[in-house]
Amino acid sequence: MSGACDGLRVIDFSFWMAGPLATMILADNGADVIKVEPPEGDPARDLPAFQTWNRGKKSIVVDLKTPEGREQAAQLVRGADVVVQGFRPGVADRLGIGYERVREINPRAIYASISGYGENSKHRNLKGYEALVAAKSGRMMMFERIADRPGPGYPAVPCASFSTAMLTVQGILAAVRSRRKTGTGQKVSVSLLAALTPYDMAGWIAPQITSIDAPTAGKAAEKGLYNAPLGAQAAAGDEDQQGETEKGRVYNPQQIHRPGFRVPRPNYLPAVTKDGVWLQFANTADHLWLAQMEALDLVDLYGEERFAKMPSVATEGDSEALWETVLERVRSKTYDEWARIFDEHQNVAVDRFLWPLETIEHRQVEHNGHIVEVPGLRGQKTLQPGALVRFSESETRIGRPAPQLGEHGQQVLDEASANGSPSPRTPSGEANVASNGPLAGVTVVDFATFFAAPFATVLLANLGARVIKIEPLGGDYSRFSAGGLLAFPTTQGKESIAVDLKHPEGRKIVHQLIAKADLLLHNFRRSVPKRLGIDYETCHKLNPRLIYLYGASYGDDGPDADRPAFHPIAGAIAGNALRQVGGGHPPAGSQDLGMEDLKLEAWRLLKANEANPDVNAAIGAATAMLLGLEARESGAGGQFMRSTMICSNMYASSDELISYEGRPAPQRVDADLLGPGPLYRLYEAAEGWVFLACLRRAEWDAFCQAVDKPELVARWEAGWRNDSQSHEAEELASAIAEVLRARPAAEWERLMQEHDVPLVAVEMRTPGRFALDDEDMREQGYMVQVHSPVYGSYWRHGAPQQFSAHELTLGPWEAVGGHTHSILSELGYGDEEIDRLIEERVVETPSSAD
Repeated sequence: MSGACDGLRVIDFSFWMAGPLATMILADNGADVIKVEPPEGDPARDLPAFQTWNRGKKSIVVDLKTPEGREQAAQLVRGADVVVQGFRPGVADRLGIGYERVREINPRAIYASISGYGENSKHRNLKGYEALVAAKSGRMMMFERIADRPGPGYPAVPCASFSTAMLTVQGILAAVRSRRKTGTGQKVSVSLLAALTPYDMAGWIAPQITSIDAPTAGKAAEKGLYNAPLGAQAAAGDEDQQGETEKGRVYNPQQIHRPGFRVPRPNYLPAVTKDGVWLQFANTADHLWLAQMEALDLVDLYGEERFAKMPSVATEGDSEALWETVLERVRSKTYDEWARIFDEHQNVAVDRFLWPLETIEHRQVEHNGHIVEVPGLRGQKTLQPGALVRFSESETRIGRPAPQLGEHGQQVLDEASANGSPSPRTPSGEANVASNGPLAGVTVVDFATFFAAPFATVLLANLGARVIKIEPLGGDYSRFSAGGLLAFPTTQGKESIAVDLKHPEGRKIVHQLIAKADLLLHNFRRSVPKRLGIDYETCHKLNPRLIYLYGASYGDDGPDADRPAFHPIAGAIAGNALRQVGGGHPPAGSQDLGMEDLKLEAWRLLKANEANPDVNAAIGAATAMLLGLEARESGAGGQFMRSTMICSNMYASSDELISYEGRPAPQRVDADLLGPGPLYRLYEAAEGWVFLACLRRAEWDAFCQAVDKPELVARWEAGWRNDSQSHEAEELASAIAEVLRARPAAEWERLMQEHDVPLVAVEMRTPGRFALDDEDMREQGYMVQVHSPVYGSYWRHGAPQQFSAHELTLGPWEAVGGHTHSILSELGYGDEEIDRLIEERVVETPSSAD
């Protein structure tokens, strides 16, 4: 059995996390990856996770600053299919491995360029470290007020690097597919800044849409998913909830109703057990809420008029009373007692909050094989995240360790000499820029609901795939979530057909679409597809070449496969929430807190868990689909595949999720969400905030010189000791804070750029506001204007990848059933027959829905 990427030869000049994680996925799936390192090695070699991000690769040391090294690099590039580099814009050119030089040597190479802010950004000369990009994008404002202080918060999960890695893999595989048609390679550009745009799920659209149409709001209320009086439900459009600073208010962290606090939706709650184990509930539909209340033995609440329509309630006060009732009930039993009850009530969406290293012991994680054993650099056994996707017909091979520095030098050079030059059939120039994307000609049928799966197919639509969203009559649940705002990111660029899959004629229509498709995605629980006639066996008979991805929550078999799960469940299991909530939270013994303090801890966890799980899952599922498509093109044919929300979120925390004997304890962010240590931390300036990111000794020396504090140079070690809360670390942080309070943030950024010190002024706008207002975002194509037939012109996020041989065309939000008529006509249905299907409620169009 072959791997999806068998035969691809990848030359990897990247370092830290983003590029190496991308090429690790290629290596796991069969690519021959050559890691090219400078004489001092990848700076991430000192990190435990280096062993994960570089497993299965070969290492060669090449000094690109010397003529001999540049000649060796040219030799390696000459026989490559893919070249990956992560230098700041302009550096690769100076080192002899820029795109034009690589194209001259090997015109069929796919050249993946990873930058911090974009190659044409006004910030292109800033260092593109994870936290610096988060600071400049507004992402740090998403975590405001979790800590007991105003101001931005440090993002603990490296989502920019994770997302960049996945988007790079997607871009490479899309370009490889394009090369099969043109014979030529091209450049694929991805920046960490663009890779963060998906994490702003609705903040960018809320200011542009003044109101949701009445039918949508009404349907949402009927489903119990939208409750206008509650601030938490309308949070996507609430500027205060998104962190806009309230001026003139007294900030008191002891008050539960402090600035930015909203009573959570009652169906989206963290709660603590009698023995101090925190649980995440996520019962987002009426039947799931009922199952939760049955498990908690709280069904009698339906007898009270104010709770008769749970989980919808009329007022914030009623919501708070319901929240307090649930909190009290959960802390009346131990975790083991609740676990037995929830195993009997499999229809309840609930799981416990874990740290990443605790995820290893989760029973479904173990069952799925999401953790694998790989030899470490010292020969020790390590436990690492396993395959991103499971294939039925292709092989993922994980087992070879990360290489020692330069371990394969001579072997790699010998292989490069043997490979020789590219085939003479390869055209010498780049193909003309095409007006369609690299996935043009690929058809995807999308049955997915909510956000984690349907946003995955948006990423494919961005790349030119035709995505047909198959919705139930009335629309997918995302149409009603957050007042309908989530439908904007999950339907953009797609065609929508609304079909009753329970009707025989509805199934016939869908089967016709499946027969012509390349990819199919759904995220129903495992018993549902069979009932709807879209199970893999049925679909495979209709179309043996179909790539069929089950974007699961837990999996397709195992102890928790029948349990529902939504956005925060995956974040709780993978450790994202506990990483983000800040040191000391929730405190030991929190089950004994008074109600106001208990609600505050629950609210912290809820807000800490909001910023990434669905998006991580979606980006992982998109990568899985392109791996499946590449496997088919390489001869595997159609097949069943499975990705899980849990595994994608584990990959996002792969910087921490590796276990072995003697592993240093992971660094934790402090209680104030400033950062993991003095040299990688937020500091308040005379005006605004700055983030300092001295990851290398030379950067620290340059900082000390820039601020004229040579006496601080010797304290480098104290800044990077593992215990960031040590007395020495606190003293160093205080000394740096005193220095940085002397000037405004913008002035510090200008000064530090002169000394090439990695320090930036923190963007104090929320990500949505920043994306809409920042001129650089538009000039780089990270925000583009589209026209919706319903809402008119508006700005949306652009595609996070850019291609030298393709101009990407991005589409707008689409109404439910907006393409029902045209799709049926394409399938051969006449107007009279379509009118009959509409009248009999087999299908729906926007006009018939009214």
